[in-house]
Amino acid sequence: MEHSGFPRSLGLVGTFAALSLLFLIGQIIYRSYFHPLSKIPGPKINAVSRIPYIRHLLAGTTVQNVSKLHAKYGDVVRVSPSQVSFINGETSFPEIYGFRTGKLKGHGNMLKDPVWYPPPVNGAPSIIIANDADHSRARKTLSHAFSEKALAEQEGLLHPYSDQLVSRLKEVTSESPEPVNMVKWYNWFTFDIIADLLFGEPFGCLQDLRTHPYIDLLFKGVKSIRFFYVMKYFPAVKYLGSLVVDKAMLASRQEYQNWITSQATKRRERDVERPDFMGLILKHNGEKGQSLSNLEIDSNCSIFITAGSETTATLLSGCTYLMLQNPRVYQKVKDEVRSTFEKYDDITLDAINRSTPYLLATLQEALRYYPPVPTGFERQVPSGGEVVSGYYLPEGTAVSVSHYPAYHSERNFKNPESFVPERWMGDPEYANDKRSGHQPFSFGPRNCLGKNLAYAEMRVVMAKVVWSFDFELDARSENWFQRNKVFTLWEKPELLVHLKEVVRD
Repeated sequence: MEHSGFPRSLGLVGTFAALSLLFLIGQIIYRSYFHPLSKIPGPKINAVSRIPYIRHLLAGTTVQNVSKLHAKYGDVVRVSPSQVSFINGETSFPEIYGFRTGKLKGHGNMLKDPVWYPPPVNGAPSIIIANDADHSRARKTLSHAFSEKALAEQEGLLHPYSDQLVSRLKEVTSESPEPVNMVKWYNWFTFDIIADLLFGEPFGCLQDLRTHPYIDLLFKGVKSIRFFYVMKYFPAVKYLGSLVVDKAMLASRQEYQNWITSQATKRRERDVERPDFMGLILKHNGEKGQSLSNLEIDSNCSIFITAGSETTATLLSGCTYLMLQNPRVYQKVKDEVRSTFEKYDDITLDAINRSTPYLLATLQEALRYYPPVPTGFERQVPSGGEVVSGYYLPEGTAVSVSHYPAYHSERNFKNPESFVPERWMGDPEYANDKRSGHQPFSFGPRNCLGKNLAYAEMRVVMAKVVWSFDFELDARSENWFQRNKVFTLWEKPELLVHLKEVVRD
């Protein structure tokens, strides 16, 4: 009698196992054949399990894998049980990211998928994760810092840092024949200028020739976002993560936000009138009843540091590599820049915009070939469901136009793996390219506020370094692009380039 409970326990275990197996089989059948997304093309394994997607997410190969899926299955692909990727940007950008007008009027906006946007450390939502009402309120105040008028005034802050970049590169290359890591140098430039625009003082990267420790903290934070996705869908992982990983991530995010808050507070207390971000935000805060709290401003400062620096540095790195891998393009850019500007001091943003169309086209082609945000900006289908590209999507479905896969698809661009600036200059060979589907700064009411500043930075810096130096790619960086990984943003290896100062009479 004393052992009678043992067989009963085995029976309960067996029953539980059988029920679990039946549930699993039922889930597989439902997700494959009866789920509202079952008609969307894609691998069956992706329809029933998130494991394939997560495997690539953790390995940093998501966009490369999604590109292959679109090449095989078409414009619309189900990449996980509740996640759909689109590459037909001309139609899907307006449907997913645009204003709700016409047939969509009255439908709820597609808000950002909270899986990819961790809650703010200080409890105040930034413009990235704000609901529609708060987003509108924030954008009306913050947009003053990014207007064309503001950019014209901020050019006076842009040139000292681009000049410092060039002068420090001259110093370093004159002292040593070793190649320089241009990824690092471009990061130093963009982080210094964004810190000055926000807080009135730079990180000091170009001065000290080192990466500020809080920049390293920022990169770690961006890379950790993938773990929030994993922990949401796998409760066991979430429990284990909460014991170790979650605490470490939260501590790191808290330390970074504390530093942001201290810098923002110091800038507010200085109350200096200058055309930087903080000055313009404070000047216009409260107009027409649209005000932001200090905590909200601090949260947005955290976003601006990342969005206003790393992405521009990424584009500059990619453009440098792509030019050096395409000598014809590099030669044409050199010839144009050096023939246009007789003196270094002639290089201004206005002159670049008026007189260097090939440089501008080269940067635009780099934005296509190597978009700074290679993944899609995830949105979530609102209550009531939605139809996108002819497919009905139920409430809660995660949707996006995947930038890198869209821009590297033959469905959108002729010879997509070729780096051809002429496609942006009216070359008839590329007349059928779907250029309106190229939206590297996103689309609609939540597109990037800093687009004009990003264009200004990349144009001025590229013109100045091309005018000042001859470039040669080091053999160790020949396969630089292939060694990139994606953890929300590109994780870039060293880009080693030999620089030789151009000596003029």
